[in-house]
Amino acid sequence: MYDRIIKFLPHELGLPWEQVRVEVDGELVSWMQTFTVPHRLRGATLESAGVVGVHTADAHQMRGHMRFMLETVLERAEGRGVPLSMLYGGVADVYHRWAYATVMPEFRFSISTRRAEAVPGSHRIRDGKPEDRPAIARLYNRETAGMTGVRVREPERWLGPRQGLYFGRLDAWVQVALSDDGRIVGYCIGDQIEGDAQRLDIVDAQATSSAVAGSLIRAMAEEAIRHRMGSLDFHVYPTGRVGRYLQNLDVSMTTERPISRAQMVRLSLPGAVLEALQPYAREQAETLGPDRPARLTIETELGSGDLALGGEAPARKIGLPADRLCELLFGYRSAEELREIHGVRLAERDAELMDVLFPRLDAYCYWPDRY
Repeated sequence: MYDRIIKFLPHELGLPWEQVRVEVDGELVSWMQTFTVPHRLRGATLESAGVVGVHTADAHQMRGHMRFMLETVLERAEGRGVPLSMLYGGVADVYHRWAYATVMPEFRFSISTRRAEAVPGSHRIRDGKPEDRPAIARLYNRETAGMTGVRVREPERWLGPRQGLYFGRLDAWVQVALSDDGRIVGYCIGDQIEGDAQRLDIVDAQATSSAVAGSLIRAMAEEAIRHRMGSLDFHVYPTGRVGRYLQNLDVSMTTERPISRAQMVRLSLPGAVLEALQPYAREQAETLGPDRPARLTIETELGSGDLALGGEAPARKIGLPADRLCELLFGYRSAEELREIHGVRLAERDAELMDVLFPRLDAYCYWPDRY
C-alpha cells in the first residue's frame, strides 16, 4: 500500500487555470492542467472542464495514477455542475474509456507566398499589443457566434494567444488590421517561427469584411517573405471570412477527420447538455409537423435527459452510448452513420428523428484556445 494524494494548486496564469498533481509518498507521479471555460454548442453556451498536459512519470506508468487523477478532476467538475469536458489534443485510443469522443475536424489552407502577396491590401496592419486583447476577444466572439465548438473569450480576462500548433511553444504572435479611424477590424495569430521553417502557420484569423481578410492575407505573405518562407498554412474555419476568401484563391484545402484522438469532448452531464439544447431541438422539431413525438428521452450510461418536442405522437425513448451522443450533438456524425457504419443499435425512425433534431455540421476550436 502507498499514500496517494491529489492536489489542486494555483496556476501561473491564474483562475480559471489550475495545476493538478498526484503524489505518492511525497513523490510527484502524475500531473495535468485544468480550467473551466465556456464553449458554444448549437447556439447554447456551456461551461467545459478543459483537460490538457496529462502526464505520468515513466517510472510510475501502469499503476492507475492517471485514471485516479482524471476521474477525480471529472467528478469535481461534475459536482460543480460543469456539463462538458474538453480534452485538447487527446492521444489515440486512450480517452474513449471515459466516454470522450472526437468531434472536430481539422482544416488547413495552403497557399504559396507569391500567390498570397498578390492579394489586394486596403487596410493598415500593425503588430498586436497587450492592450489590444479585449478588442480582439470581442471581435472573435462576434465573428464566431454562430459556430459550434468554439471557446468564448472573456474580453477582460483573455490573456491573448500563448501557443499555436505545438504545446509548450510560447511565442505565438499577433498582427491586427485597422479601420481608417483606428479601430481593430481584423487580426491574425501566427505560430512561433523556427529559424529553418519553410512555411508560416496562421492559427487564427478573423475579419469583419472580405477587404480586411485580403489585407491580412497579404500582410502574412509579407511576413513570410521576411523570413524567406515559400508558403503559408492557414488553420481556419472554412466558412469564416478569411476561410471564404482563401477558397476563392489558388489554394489547397485539406480536411482531416480524426477518430479517437485530437480535440475530444465528454458529455459529463448529458441531462444538462440536452436541457441547454432544448430551444434548438424544439425549433428543429417544428419542421416535422404535429406527428412528431410529444417528448423524447435520451438515455446514456452517464445519465439521461428529456427534450420537449411539442408533437401529438406518443413520447419516445432512445438509448445511446454517451460518446456516440456527443458525436451526434456536435455534428461530427449523423445518426444514420452511427447506425449503419458504427453499429449503434438505433431504429431507423429514431435515426431519422435525431438527424432532424441535430443535423450534421462541422464544429471547430481555434488553436490558440486549445491550451
